[in-house]
Amino acid sequence: MRDSEGRKIDLEGYSGVNVRNISVKCGQCKSYQTLSGFEQGEDWNVYTYECEDGLCDPALTRTLIEVPRELDEFARRDPTWRGGKQHAGSDHDSEAPSG
Repeated sequence: MRDSEGRKIDLEGYSGVNVRNISVKCGQCKSYQTLSGFEQGEDWNVYTYECEDGLCDPALTRTLIEVPRELDEFARRDPTWRGGKQHAGSDHDSEAPSG
């Protein structure tokens, strides 16, 4: 595995990372951001967080968190997850899964 500058990263001895255990706060409104998207990369998975308060412009306050795929517990737990509030644990009625 390599970082964004091409340097080799040694992951031996590191435990996994679960993005569900990370809190992300907006630097502008100080509210917590919600996991709103996910993108798989070759070596890194990218999680997108956004404010839900309607006050912040997502283009300015969106947060991207990159997690090495080898350490990404959340993506391994649910490999079919593709992002979105209904899968991220949000309680939005309009996006509740049917069934």
